[in-house]
Amino acid sequence: MTHAALAPGIGREFDPFLFASIGEGRHGHPLTVISALAQSGVDPWLEAIGLTRLSRELATARLSRLIAALPGLPVSNRPADSIAQELVALLPRTDRFTPSSQATPTPPPTTVIMMSPNARFGLATVVLAFLIAIAWLFSTHTLPGAGQDSQSVSADDKDPASLKPGLSNHRP
Repeated sequence: MTHAALAPGIGREFDPFLFASIGEGRHGHPLTVISALAQSGVDPWLEAIGLTRLSRELATARLSRLIAALPGLPVSNRPADSIAQELVALLPRTDRFTPSSQATPTPPPTTVIMMSPNARFGLATVVLAFLIAIAWLFSTHTLPGAGQDSQSVSADDKDPASLKPGLSNHRP
């Protein structure tokens, strides 16, 4: 169930409605609108906002049906319609909760991509494997023709003097 602090645009203006008494419950304890809506499986704060957006007649009819459908009707000599009418009068009536007829189009919400931890780990693994593969490709392959220009040294040419140009193997 959503708490009032988590519902968008809801404040204490709904408290007189939500905490109003409907009557006594089946065990003799006071039954409030908030507890009756919760027992019906309806979110009390969102239902209050929804009722505020309806006309008084529609809101009274909806609330009357919810009260009549309660398990163990509240102990009261009054019909559900009159209880609902009194409760709807407690709802705030402001333009903030009613949709305007000349509503300006709202921009579409920005898309936020949420990734699970497993998806993030998988993505990181793929990127890491890609980087390792590129590093391996560049480190193990030599350019074509590289190494063909170098002279091979034979066992006979181990004398450093013979490797210098202009020096011969003959000694004077």
